[in-house]
Amino acid sequence: MRAATQPHPRSRGSGSDRVQCGFTLVELLVAMAVLAVLASVSFRGLSSILEAEAHVQSETRRWNDVAVVIAQLGRDLALSVPRPVRDGAGQVLAAMIISGPSDETRGQIVLTRLGDSDSAPSQSGLRRIGYRLRAGILEYLVWPATDSAPNATPSVNPILENVTDMQLRALNQDGSWSAVWPVGQQANALPRAIEAQFVLAGGERITRIFPLR
Repeated sequence: MRAATQPHPRSRGSGSDRVQCGFTLVELLVAMAVLAVLASVSFRGLSSILEAEAHVQSETRRWNDVAVVIAQLGRDLALSVPRPVRDGAGQVLAAMIISGPSDETRGQIVLTRLGDSDSAPSQSGLRRIGYRLRAGILEYLVWPATDSAPNATPSVNPILENVTDMQLRALNQDGSWSAVWPVGQQANALPRAIEAQFVLAGGERITRIFPLR
């Protein structure tokens, strides 16, 4: 009679001898905590990058606007002509007028310039335009006609915001600078050059000198 087969002695092991699979609850909690920290750090980094990009884009747009305004001012001054005008009351006004700060504005310049005809300057299309700084906004003024009709007012177009100051100076024929124009008997003349200084809300100061022909 054959003896009964006995089980192998190592086939019966205790629970500690068996291979364990998976993670314990503590390990899962630790892993989740690490992932949460990494996600928080990544979110903050991404948020900082997006904020920096938005700031760069905003600054780029702002300086582009400043460049456009300065270019337009330079073109208007380059096309200025010594042609006096009449206001709505029939009084003769100088071809170019520079006034300092007042109760309403931080500076203003008004001038007569050649018009644009087929992209070329034209004496027949004279225009009366101006720039003034009021309540932190640089405005572009355009009169409906060179010689104004009674009660005629210019159209006002805001062209640049966050400007705290605008200072204008005219270079006289004798080489001296004046904060107003005309000076003396030069109502029908133009200065040799105009210096324009703008101060932005951030403290940036921009100075340009525009020679006149």
